[in-house]
Parts: sequence; C-alpha cells; structure tokens
Amino acid sequence: MKYLSSLFVVTLFSVVAFAQNKSDWTKTFPSKVKWYKITDAGVLVVGTTDGLYGVNPSDGKELWKDDDIENIKEENYDPIEGTPYIVLAKKGLTKSSNKIVDVVTGKEVANTKTLGLIQVTKRIYLMKSNAVLFLGLGTNGKPVLMKINLADGSKVWEQQKLFEKNSEQIVSEAGEVKDGFFIATNKNIYKLNAQTGEIMYTVVMKSDLPVAAPPKKQKGMFSAFNIGKQMDATANELATITSADFFQKENMDVIYFWNQDILTEFNVADGKELWKRVELPSPVTNILFDSHGMLVATAEKTKDDEAKQSKGGGGLLGKIKRASAGKKNRASLLCLDMNTGEEKWDSDVSLQGDVKAYKLSGTKLILATERDQGTNFISIVNLDAGKSVTKKPLSIKGEIRDLEIVPQGLYYRTEDQINILDLETGDKIWKKGMSVKNCVGDNQNDKIGYVYANETIHKVNFENGDISDWVTDVKFDGKEDPSSLQVRENGVLLTSDQNVRLYSFDGKQVWHNYQPAPGKTMAGKMLSGLGGLASSMVAVGSAVSSAQMSYAKGYYGSTSPSQDNSIKNANANASAFAGAAVSSFASISRRFKATKEANNYIAILTNFGNSNNAKDAGIMMINKTTGKEIRRMMFGEKKEPNYKLDELGKVVYYRADGNEIQGFNF
Repeated sequence: MKYLSSLFVVTLFSVVAFAQNKSDWTKTFPSKVKWYKITDAGVLVVGTTDGLYGVNPSDGKELWKDDDIENIKEENYDPIEGTPYIVLAKKGLTKSSNKIVDVVTGKEVANTKTLGLIQVTKRIYLMKSNAVLFLGLGTNGKPVLMKINLADGSKVWEQQKLFEKNSEQIVSEAGEVKDGFFIATNKNIYKLNAQTGEIMYTVVMKSDLPVAAPPKKQKGMFSAFNIGKQMDATANELATITSADFFQKENMDVIYFWNQDILTEFNVADGKELWKRVELPSPVTNILFDSHGMLVATAEKTKDDEAKQSKGGGGLLGKIKRASAGKKNRASLLCLDMNTGEEKWDSDVSLQGDVKAYKLSGTKLILATERDQGTNFISIVNLDAGKSVTKKPLSIKGEIRDLEIVPQGLYYRTEDQINILDLETGDKIWKKGMSVKNCVGDNQNDKIGYVYANETIHKVNFENGDISDWVTDVKFDGKEDPSSLQVRENGVLLTSDQNVRLYSFDGKQVWHNYQPAPGKTMAGKMLSGLGGLASSMVAVGSAVSSAQMSYAKGYYGSTSPSQDNSIKNANANASAFAGAAVSSFASISRRFKATKEANNYIAILTNFGNSNNAKDAGIMMINKTTGKEIRRMMFGEKKEPNYKLDELGKVVYYRADGNEIQGFNF
C-alpha cells in the first residue's frame, strides 16, 4: 500500500507539473500570424494575412476583427502612447490614409478616407480634449485641417482656408490652453478656436521643417519592390515628427514656444510676445525650472548637422562630411529670467553631448552627458556663478548608471567605474577610484547602496564615503556573471540569465534558484523569431514602462523618472472623456496601478527535460520575494517560435507555427 500511495503521489505530481506546462489558451487564426503587439490597454493586437485582431489576454477569445485593410503590416501600426488608440497608416505615391482604432472595443473612431482626405501630412493628438488633428489634402486637392473627437468619432470642424500658403506645414505639437490651442507651421504660429478651428490670431514665426531619419537602403535585385514597404514604414514618422513645441508652467496666462533657433514667451490672450527672443545654439533637449530661473540644455547637434551627416553618402567625401558633422558640438546650458527671458549668466555653460541624467543639490546642478560617438562626461555647474566648477566637463569611463549626492560630494557609478567627486572642485575623492567590469547596483536609501563587481557585492556608505566588501566570492552556476542587482524589501536580489539569488541585509544567502540554459541548438531555434531573450522577453506597453519624461515640454523629475507623464494624464483625464472612451481608458488605469506588482517576477528561459531537444524548452516564472517557481510554460518544438512577456497583464504570449498564438497566465 505504501508503494502504491507513493506511486500515486508521484503520478499526481507529474500530472500537475504537466498541467502547469500547458498553455491556458490557444487562439487559432484563419491565416498566418505576421506580427503581434501588446497594447497600453493590455489587449493583444494580432496582424494576420486576412486582417487585424484584438484578443482578450485572459482567455484568448477574439474581441474584434478588422478586415477593412487586408494583410496589415507591422510598419502600418503606430500606437498613440498612453491611450487605447492605435493608428494604421498607409502611404502611396499620391495617396495616404490614417485609420484610428480603439483596441478595447475594436471600434473605428476615425478614418481619413471617409473623412474626405486623400492624403495625410500631419497627425496631432490633443490629449486634454481626447481629440486628433489631421492636416492633409481634400478631394479637391487643397489643404484641409480637421479636428476629430475620439470619444465618438465625430468631426468637430474642418478648415480649408487656414494657412496663408499651401506650402505651409505644421512643425509642432499642439499647445492646448483654456479657450483653444496653438500650432506652429514653418511660417507662423496660430492660435485656433477649439470649437470652430477659426484663427484667433497669428504670430509671424519661421521654423525649420523637421528632418526625418533617412530610409534604410535596400539591397538586391528586388529592392525596387520594397518601395511600398518603405513608404508605410515612414508614413507614421512623417505624420508625427516635429521640430518645435509649446509648454506651460503654473501661470496659464502665458505660453512658451521653442523651435530650432529660438525660445520665447507669449501672452495667451492676445499673442503679445513677452520676451526678447532667446537665440539658441541648437534645439532644446531639457528644461528645468529652479529658483535661479529657467535652466535650458541644448543638443549636441542641430537638425542641419544631422541632415548633412545622413546625406554624407559613401566614399571619401561622405566620410569627410560625416566626420565634420560629428565634431560639431553646440550643447550648452543657459539660465533665463522667467519674467523677461534675459540670460542671467555672462555666457552659456559648455556641455559635452546631450543630457542623460541630472541631480540638483542646492546651488549645484550635476549633468551627466553623452557625445554622439558614445563618450561620457559629468559637468558640475555652480548656479550662482553660472560657471562650471571645472575648466571643462569631466571625462568618465562608461555610461552613467547612478548619481547620488552624499556628504563628501557626488557619488557616481558607471558600468566601468565608481567614485565620489568633490562638488567644489570636481576632484575625485577616491584618487584611483574603483575600476570594475559590467558593474551593476542599486541603492537601499540615501544612506546605503550596494554594488556588484569583480565577484563581490560591495556596500557603499553614503554618509562617510566608505565602500566595503559585503559578500565575497560570488559565483553563479553555469559560470554566469550577474547582470542585475536590485534592493528589495527583504534583501538584495542578484540575477543573471539563469540564476536568481537573494541575500538578507546581514549578508547571508536566503535562497538561490538556478535553471539550466537551453542547448545552443535549441536556444537558436527558440530565439530565432525575435533575435534573443533580451529583445523579446521585455515588459511592453510603452506608456507604462517608459522611463523618460519629456523635459523639452516643461516636465521634469528625478534622475530616472519611473512613470511616464502621458499615462498619468490619461489616467487623470479618463473621467472627462465621453462615450466608449471611458471604459477604454479605464483599462489603462488598471494596468497603471499594476506597475508595482509587475516587479515581483522574473522569467528564465530554460530546459525542462534532460536533453537539448527544442521540445523541452520553455520559460519558468520565479517569484523574486520567495525564489519559488510560479509557473512553467512549455513551448515545444516549433519552426519559428517567439514570445513576449506582458508583466503588467501577467501573461506570456507564445507564437507557434503559422496561425497560432498561445497564452500562459501567471
């Protein structure tokens, strides 16, 4: 009996394990799956040969199908970040179209074909009013600007005689204000009535046209047949690219505007320019409001530099042009009086490259910058004096990973070195510093930090500037090097591709989970679809996962802003939108609230069998707090397998052969 009971238990365990391996649902489509995307609203959008599908992530059921455009390609797809809307853009030699779909309901909310546009040249999303502006050509071949309400798809207005000349092109996003909105063209700034589209006033302002990235060159004898694909790939970029913008701060009676050459301020009511225009050495990249004034960082290159570099072509002449463009560095920091626009410093502070991160400490502003060719620098600016504390920016080795203000000065960590800089002189506190390789780290608070390097976890005391060996002789199974360190509530988590290990705050190992890597042959098959685990197994949903806020629009935050501004606004404004849009924005709100929980899991690609057969490959989900297995997902041997992880929705999507997608919930 004991033997039979044991056998029953083993058999039962095997059945449970097998059940865990199987997918929760399988969706079979009538034609081949070409591509699939996880949207900000959580709905899975799948492009097939016969149409576009919306799939419920929890059970795989078809929510909707759009077969109006057959064989919709990935390059046609463009999500409006932080919203439930996606744009399907098609571009031809003489005609183009934009179709906007609500991915939650599948409803077509706007279609430029039915709206009377034969060509779309610009598309601008109005976030505060949940509307979209289309600029294009009407059936009569003349320019038309129209506003569409995305809540119900209604046309609010259209204007056919808006601009002075047909050659005018919109170059900015819209600056929404109480009684209307601003747009800029290459010739003027217009304030338009939000309800009618009529011009309230015009300000003469020349702005450069935006420069789109050059299309990739097609090789081979069939390159001519890729023209349509290239057009579709650039359709969304050309419709949304800008070279100027508007922003406001607390005072809603004024609005700021910048383009490639100037920065200025207007009175919203009558368009009176309140500043003497500030001439910029290059386009704005970052704006920070401080008690000293408006701090404006500009780019390393102008768009003209980039255009010249992209047109350099091949051969010696092309190399000379590219080298010349690469040497131009116009990056600088200006401090402007908020009331007058006057520069408060005698001269700009020269920077080396574009700003990647910053820290503000009293009268000191620390900027981490990077040149176009990849070299990195730190600038320490005395905001009272308007000067750098060093003669020139300090060259550092490796990309900045962390900046912290400590009693001794500025603690910085790159992928290759760690040190503390004296904020008054820029001198290194640790003369030699700490040279590392592929350094990873995280901070517990403003007093303690942890860094892994050279097989040791180091503990950094930010109060006294000491760094000590905390855990030595750290070795992972499979001879792997740790690739991530994270300070959690219950300890320090160290991870690599196949290893996960947690140390308590007294330096003792709490648990270690190692899963063997797939064999080379099997891994090659498993990763062929998306080019590797790093590219396919990522948290998607751009509006939630984005770490960069738009400083140029007047928003600013900490060194690493963790929440994207657009989704916060969408979440706050959802209740104001009418009709079906309310439920659609509610989906984004729910996902937004799940961001904290999403950080509790890690996915490991492993081999569940005793061989290197592809049929044994799959993913194991592990809880970061306990180290315990949450879920096994067996994929099986397929010709072109690939997969995507939606951490917020707690689903792994797996595309098998041909016309099938499987869903694994965890």
